[in-house]
Amino acid sequence: MNAFILKIIAMLFMVFDHLASYIGGMPIWFPWVGRVVAPIFMFFLVEGFYHTRDRKKYLLRLFKWAIIMALGSFILNLIVPSSEPINNNIFLSFALGIAMLMSIDYLKKSKNYMVGVPIFILTIVLSFFTEASIFGVISILIFYFFRGNKFKLSIVYIMVSLIITGFFSTILSFDSKEIYNNLFLFDPQWMQIFSLIFILSYNGKRGLNNKFSKYLFYIFYPAHLWIISLLSMFIK
Repeated sequence: MNAFILKIIAMLFMVFDHLASYIGGMPIWFPWVGRVVAPIFMFFLVEGFYHTRDRKKYLLRLFKWAIIMALGSFILNLIVPSSEPINNNIFLSFALGIAMLMSIDYLKKSKNYMVGVPIFILTIVLSFFTEASIFGVISILIFYFFRGNKFKLSIVYIMVSLIITGFFSTILSFDSKEIYNNLFLFDPQWMQIFSLIFILSYNGKRGLNNKFSKYLFYIFYPAHLWIISLLSMFIK
């Protein structure tokens, strides 16, 4: 599948995930499919890092939309205080992810560790306080360092994902009820491994490529969250 189709699928899954987050009573599987979304976009974030003509403009565009998202959500939270507050801002996670990759690229080319290393560490620390947090940092690094080797990327991604989500510690509890609650109800984050099904199906082609496709996600992400937040006022 090409990039455009995969992003459309991820956006659809994103709606399911956020419906479950902001509106109660949604089917149990809504958050499950939502776990595959962020890694897909992080994968394409790394692809964008390699294919963009101007990485600085790419970085600034992400920061610009992070500001738009933050301001819009702040205003909506003031207007609709009864709804679930919107704290999401994946654009900030993505912007810091690109800044992190740019620092790695700078280190490779300049060997200036006195400047590059502190910037690299700073981007990681700041990323921990964004929506994607540690999952975003690790996923982006995996997609960056193992780009071009699907087998190694898959093995490392699956193992790291299961470890950082506490999958192994949970299944070793030998309490079937606790295992089920932790893995499927409390925190199904480990299901992010299934994003590999979509990532590995990527055929390297962009698909639809125009201004509409370029800015679709930038507009869709905040818009669908704001709409769902407004709907939550009427659906309890």
